[in-house]
Amino acid sequence: ESMVKSLKSSLIAKVLFITMLSLFLFLPFIPLVIWSFTKQWPWPLLLPEKWSLDSWNYLFSVSGRAGEGLLNSWIVAILTLIGNLLLGIPASRGLAQNEFKGKRVIFAILLAPLFIPYTVSIIGMHDLAIQFDFLNEYVSVAFAHLLVTLPYFIATIWFQFRLIGNKLQEAALSLGASEWKIFIWIEAPLLIPSVLLGSFLVIVISFSQYLPTWIMSGGTLQTIPLVIFPFANSGNSSIVAAYSLMFFIPILFLLLVYYLLLRINSRKQFMKRG
Repeated sequence: ESMVKSLKSSLIAKVLFITMLSLFLFLPFIPLVIWSFTKQWPWPLLLPEKWSLDSWNYLFSVSGRAGEGLLNSWIVAILTLIGNLLLGIPASRGLAQNEFKGKRVIFAILLAPLFIPYTVSIIGMHDLAIQFDFLNEYVSVAFAHLLVTLPYFIATIWFQFRLIGNKLQEAALSLGASEWKIFIWIEAPLLIPSVLLGSFLVIVISFSQYLPTWIMSGGTLQTIPLVIFPFANSGNSSIVAAYSLMFFIPILFLLLVYYLLLRINSRKQFMKRG
C-alpha cells in the first residue's frame, strides 16, 4: 500500500509540474491572441469592446511585408547556421581534445560576445563590409548574426566533445583510421543531439536580432524584428500581437522538428545497441 501511495503521489507531482510548466509557457500567448483580433480594448474592460480581423488582413497584405520579413529571416538564419557549422565544430573539437598554450585565452575570446556588448564589434564589421562591396546584405547580416550566435554554438558542441573524450579516437587511430574517418564514423553520430540543439539556438537567436540586422543592412533588409519594430514604437498593440504570433509559428515548428529528429536519432542509437 505504501508503494502504491508513493506511486500515486509521484504521478500527481508530475501532473502538477507539467500543468504549471504548460501554464507558464502558454499563458502569455492568450492576451496576444486576443489582442490580435481586437479593434478597441479600453481599460478596465476584461474583454475587448470591438473585435476585428484588420491586423491579420494587414499582416497578409502586400504592404504588411510579413512574407518578405519571414523569408529574409530564414535566409539569414540558414546562412548563419552554415557559418556556425563550418567554424564552430572544428573550433570546439580543437578546444575540447587538444592541449596547447593560449587555449584558455582563445576560448575566452570565442565566448567574449556572451559577456561583452557587441554593438562596437558590429559597427566595426559594418565599416569593413562597406569596403568589401561584393558582400551582399544577406551575407553581411549573416556575419553579424554569426558574431552573436557562435559562442552559444561552440559552448554546446564543446561540451559534447568533452563528454565523448579521446579513447574511441585513439582506438580508431591505432587501427589505422584517418582523422576524417574518425570524425565521420565515430564523432559525428555522437554529436547529432548537440548539433541539433546548437542549430536550434542559432536559428532562434538569429530570428530575434534587430540591432545587428539594422546596422549591417542600414535598415534595408526587412527581417521579422525590423518589420515589427515600427508598429511596436507606434503603440499599435493589435498589429504587434499578430506579428508576434506569426514570429512564434516558425519557432514552434523548429522546436517540433528538433524533438522529432532527436527522437529518430535516439531510436537509431537504441537499435544499434540492440
